[in-house]
Amino acid sequence: MVKLVCYNIEYCEGMEGHWYQYLQFWKTFFPPKNIDKKIAKALKEINPDILALVEVDIGSFRAKKDEVRYFKKELGLKNIIEKVKYPFKSWLKLFHYIPILNKQANAILSNYKFSKVKYHLLSEGTKKVVIEATVHCPKKTTLLLAHLALGKKARVQQIKELTKIVKSIKNPVILMGDFNTFNGIKEINNLLKETNLKDKIKLDKKSNRLTQPAWKPTRRLDYVLVSKEIKVKKYQVLQFPFSDHLPLFVEFSVR
Repeated sequence: MVKLVCYNIEYCEGMEGHWYQYLQFWKTFFPPKNIDKKIAKALKEINPDILALVEVDIGSFRAKKDEVRYFKKELGLKNIIEKVKYPFKSWLKLFHYIPILNKQANAILSNYKFSKVKYHLLSEGTKKVVIEATVHCPKKTTLLLAHLALGKKARVQQIKELTKIVKSIKNPVILMGDFNTFNGIKEINNLLKETNLKDKIKLDKKSNRLTQPAWKPTRRLDYVLVSKEIKVKKYQVLQFPFSDHLPLFVEFSVR
């Protein structure tokens, strides 16, 4: 069985989603110390084979280190993919010259080797980059990691483009990330219908199946969706108090 965790760690700023915490703007630049250590300690108890991170700092003055490589070392994972989530294109290329913004990334860490790594560029929104990578676990499985737009109109177009990406892939697929579905799962109903990806959240019998805000979840923004060849044994929303999002844990095998 393969253990996978997908987690928006909010750049280790340590906010659980209380409204007043967002007024503490200084945490964007000077977050509480040792949040990454607390996350690593909690993840060690799960011992994931694959770790997908949304909103991870890869070396700004805020983090003072590449957090992806830190988690790789702490968790004993073998391979990493990290990508700044803003494209080097049009006016967004300016983000690559702004401190902190130029180190805001998404990443996948794995005990399995990667092949056929691609970076898809969505046409709408500020956060446009989707990471695609094949892992051999042991059968070839394609991972897609996305962080979708806050704006509904841009998100609708992004989901349409994600649907096309999934349909173009021949391997079993795991599509995951922070989809920012503020209007509920209905936003991805067409994606599920057209791709035949499955949402296995009902396997979680313990939580309320919502992921944000962490302190008292009222909405589900985070997903791990799987194709029919992937047999999910366990799907769980983890009660981690280290970000404004709660992580997802999935244990699966590939038929």
